[in-house]
Amino acid sequence: MRDRRRVIYFFFGWMVLFFGVTALPALASEGGHGNYWKDYLFQIVNFAILMAILIKFIRPALKGYLEKRHNQVKEELQKAKELSEAAEKAYQEAQKRLENFDEEIKAIREQMLKEVELEKKKLMEEAEKKAELMRAQAEQGLKEEISQIKKRLREEVSIEALKLAEEIVKKTITTDDQRRLINLYIQQLGGKN
Repeated sequence: MRDRRRVIYFFFGWMVLFFGVTALPALASEGGHGNYWKDYLFQIVNFAILMAILIKFIRPALKGYLEKRHNQVKEELQKAKELSEAAEKAYQEAQKRLENFDEEIKAIREQMLKEVELEKKKLMEEAEKKAELMRAQAEQGLKEEISQIKKRLREEVSIEALKLAEEIVKKTITTDDQRRLINLYIQQLGGKN
């Protein structure tokens, strides 16, 4: 019903406009007498018929197009509203993050310092363990080396003592002592048999 009223108002509006643009200046110049009035009335009727035909056949297509366009605009407005709301939400979140940015940086810095301290402790503990292991290995190697040196010293001292004893014996034993020792040795061999 509302659409019909709009169409009627539209139709009469165009007629008044057409009549005002074409007929009124002509009537004003003729003083309102003559056949010009009939000609203009005929033109107005023709125009009204043309408008009625156009409205009759174009109206459904125009209505469909306008409804489609209306729906598109409505959807685009809805999308724009959703995008606007999403942008506003993102903006609000960004504002909150900016407000808390210093606190976040401070928290991150503290966390990094804690991690550095933990890593430092871990490295120190590993270094101490490695140093202890190296100390133990060095002590073990030193003990083995000292043991080998003592063994070599005993062997060398024994050899030197034998050489020294041999020299002392050579210097102190006389030929009589040598004969006596040989005889003693022979007796001992004879006693065993």
